Amino acid sequence: MSRRGREDEETAGERQSRRRTSWQHRDTSSLSPAQMDERDTYFRFAEDMIQKSVELLPIISSLLMNLTSYYAIIQQWSSIGSTVSANVVSRAREKMIQCKAAFDNMTLLLVWIKSYAQIALLHVEDLTFFSRRPHRFPDECYRTIESISSHQCYSWFGVDQHQLQALYRHWRIPQHFRARSSRHRFEGEACFIIFMYHMIKGSPFTEMSLIFGGDPRKMSPMFEAMVNHMYETFYHKISGTSMNQWIPQHLDLCRELMYNALSRGAIEETVYDNDGNPVDVDLLLHHFDFDSFRPFGVMDDFAIRTATPGGSTSRRQGFTDDIQRVFYSGYFKDHGLKVQVVYLPMGLIGSVYVTELRQNDNGVQNMSGLNDYLLTLLRGRLVGGLLPALYVDGIFANLPTILPRYRNPTPEQHLMNMRMASLRQIIEHVFGDHRTRFRIFWTPQYLYIFNQGVKIRRMALVSFFILNCYYCINGGRCAKFQQVPPTLEEYIPLDEELLPPPAVNLGQIWDYGQPLYN
Repeated sequence: MSRRGREDEETAGERQSRRRTSWQHRDTSSLSPAQMDERDTYFRFAEDMIQKSVELLPIISSLLMNLTSYYAIIQQWSSIGSTVSANVVSRAREKMIQCKAAFDNMTLLLVWIKSYAQIALLHVEDLTFFSRRPHRFPDECYRTIESISSHQCYSWFGVDQHQLQALYRHWRIPQHFRARSSRHRFEGEACFIIFMYHMIKGSPFTEMSLIFGGDPRKMSPMFEAMVNHMYETFYHKISGTSMNQWIPQHLDLCRELMYNALSRGAIEETVYDNDGNPVDVDLLLHHFDFDSFRPFGVMDDFAIRTATPGGSTSRRQGFTDDIQRVFYSGYFKDHGLKVQVVYLPMGLIGSVYVTELRQNDNGVQNMSGLNDYLLTLLRGRLVGGLLPALYVDGIFANLPTILPRYRNPTPEQHLMNMRMASLRQIIEHVFGDHRTRFRIFWTPQYLYIFNQGVKIRRMALVSFFILNCYYCINGGRCAKFQQVPPTLEEYIPLDEELLPPPAVNLGQIWDYGQPLYN
């Protein structure tokens, strides 16, 4: 019989303890030690209730005998007539009424105890035997872009149908995907829609099956196939050598956009008296020298929280290092990944690097090799005798292509710090766009970094690439610089030859979910 035929039949059996079941077969039919104790507790409770009900039976029987005797005596007295006084008859009737009330109460107590025993036995039965009924999922629907209405398309994905078609075309979705862990074959367009909905809405697959129909267990390999396709196809569009597309060709444009945004604003200086009342307000206008203006973009780090890698990981897997500590940040007091993001004022994210949350910002920059990479790109492009640089906050070290806020500044550098601090907030808005756009990262307890670390890291990297695509379609934060972002055709041309991602060694002990042994 085929596997599909077995799934359509109802199966039953007796549950086994997990201690007697190998971990490969520990499904819903096996009982944990806590469930075994619970079953024994309910069984003992049912036995106690049945014993109590048996103890009540002699009392109820004696009450029934007394009630029958009182009734027979009263009937006999009624037939005799006036030989028995009315006072004796009334007292006998009162005794009969009291006996009947006691009988009714004891009968109710017996029924109540038996009901509790029956409920406990039903629970014991549920924990002893299992019955699997075939799953009946809705028919598959909304698996093509044409089948989705305009309202649904904008509500689900934030774009219209033509823009969704453009994303599908420029992302080079193949006609079919084949799952790596099985032999299932999926339609490329269906995988694209499932992937987009799960990334943006963050809904579990069981809930998505009510919308798109089909088996939710098949949506996970569909989603994973799309993540791998996006990572392996567009890695160098968001990480690696992604800055080659914009720098140094648009270096002067980026510098000019930041310079103009910096020069358009003013600093309001307010003088207060001793009582805290404003006395004088001045607007400080300062024009910086463009020939020595080095910043061409901003950079900062972003935290993505994930689930804890596991309480007994080292003990179970035999690792000598503490896996939890690798991904734990004392600053955030949580586990997760850290993302280094470079934003260019022309409207796109220039580069992204993902590592563990434990690293500080300087450590992430050193691991990414961004400074060395920019030294190669900007060779010979001097500005006032120095190389152009990314503006960062004060925690970063001062490097040839990394410019933190000035320490012990001159009056002019102090004004520069104040104006650039306001301008650097643009990257915080980008982080807000990412958090708002992709709700899948709203539930870190489902981002299992221990068992699915490679997948979670790729999801984080791919999400920033998708955010870039949305900036190309809907516009982005570059309105602050009075600039229009590149179009989707300029960002990912259809005829461009894309390079595969490099094979990165993530460590000898821990490889984001893939343990390596010496």
